[in-house]
Amino acid sequence: MALSYRMINIDNVPAGLLGLEELFARLFQDGVRPDGPETGDLLIKGVKEHNFVPKSSINSYREVLSQEYKRYFQKRASGKAIVARDYGTWRGYPREQIPWFPTISRDLCTDCGACLELCAREVYEIDDQGHVWVAEPFLCMVGCCFCKSVCEPKAILMPKQDILNNYRQKN
Repeated sequence: MALSYRMINIDNVPAGLLGLEELFARLFQDGVRPDGPETGDLLIKGVKEHNFVPKSSINSYREVLSQEYKRYFQKRASGKAIVARDYGTWRGYPREQIPWFPTISRDLCTDCGACLELCAREVYEIDDQGHVWVAEPFLCMVGCCFCKSVCEPKAILMPKQDILNNYRQKN
């Protein structure tokens, strides 16, 4: 069985992680609470089973993974089903392999929500602290950058269109 793949932002840099959904499900099943003193270390250890985590970024990974696990835990505890998404393909490539999605500069973002109002693909959400974040990067339509154009503080960063030239139709 193939492991899940999920993109998360670590220090505003996208990181693709294998097996995150499986790790969260295992921790939830084992009764690990998001606010437990051992949770951060268990998340790092679990992520390292299938991914490389640079030593210089361990604290950043721990913080972001703890937030993601907290969201997962709250959904599961409320009885909501957690289903891994199939993001489809683009030009024959799995969507998760196409590095086209927004990132948000926390230094510039005013959390005005213009991107939320514009984007019909549910790429953005608001977190518990009222901050806009990229919740579903692979729902972003490849090549689209309308959200960037409505962001007055210019906090939304998109890749250059040129990267899409690297993806030719698979036969």
